[in-house]
Amino acid sequence: MNKQSPKIQQDRIRFPLAGLREEQRSKVVVGYGKSFASFGEIVQGRKSDNEDFLVTLPIDLWSTCELVCSPLNGPLVVECELEKSRSVLYHVLAELGVDRGYHIRCNFTRNIPIGKGLSSSTADMLATLRAVQEVFGFLFTESFISRIFAEIEPHDGLHFNSCVIYNHRSGRLIENFEYIPRFTIIVVDDGGIVDTQIYNKNLNFDESTVRRYDELLSDLRVAFRIRDDHRIARCATESARIHIKRTGNRFLREILAQIGPFSPLGIIATHSGTCAGLLYAYPSDPEKMQRIASNLRVRFAREVFITYTLRLLMS
Repeated sequence: MNKQSPKIQQDRIRFPLAGLREEQRSKVVVGYGKSFASFGEIVQGRKSDNEDFLVTLPIDLWSTCELVCSPLNGPLVVECELEKSRSVLYHVLAELGVDRGYHIRCNFTRNIPIGKGLSSSTADMLATLRAVQEVFGFLFTESFISRIFAEIEPHDGLHFNSCVIYNHRSGRLIENFEYIPRFTIIVVDDGGIVDTQIYNKNLNFDESTVRRYDELLSDLRVAFRIRDDHRIARCATESARIHIKRTGNRFLREILAQIGPFSPLGIIATHSGTCAGLLYAYPSDPEKMQRIASNLRVRFAREVFITYTLRLLMS
């Protein structure tokens, strides 16, 4: 490993270590990184101060990166099939001052559907970065990760282990709720894929919509403060309604018009994706959830699956 780059600052990297030990530098070293997904956004929009934001909802779907680092007598070689994760590698290795001496290969295992608004690309990037951490012996700060990711694409705040309000364009943490509501989510997928980067290029919000987002975000903050999962679900539903009004999304309109008989707590949208989620309290009767999923599959003639929010263990 090359001498530590002068770019590395204490506010960027926590607990900087020595990197690969001398005896490791002549051997193949394997590291692993893992990241959960987010089910779209509880709320996504723009505040009256013109700042874009989203509120994450961590779910039990995962991306895992295996990073194989082999010694190489020559310039750095990187093999990574995922373009955005490859960009993360080059960004991070440049920050570490690593430009030669290694052949790095990434292998991914993931169960996150791609292009559906479930944060698959952000999860891949974060899993990659965490694998680099393990191999090279650094622990990156959240602000460092935000900066690197913001240079690549609009992204979700998956590097925070709870629901957060996050500016996905600039990579700025607005508020960490330090809480995750407990939901079973029955997902209806409209099919196809949505390119998040293209979606985020053409966002327009009129003045009345921005004011409504201010009000909704204020209500959501109260819901999180008192940890009222039902109220959080209602906020998610209202965000979906605003999204329909703003974009004319026919799939979400169809879902909202017909979910009454299924009695969810609310509905959550993947605003830049293809899925809608019916929210139910967790734990739920598994047989009942499967029956509802089967009925939804028949009603909407679309793919349906079940997932769950992550449990946040608090001290």
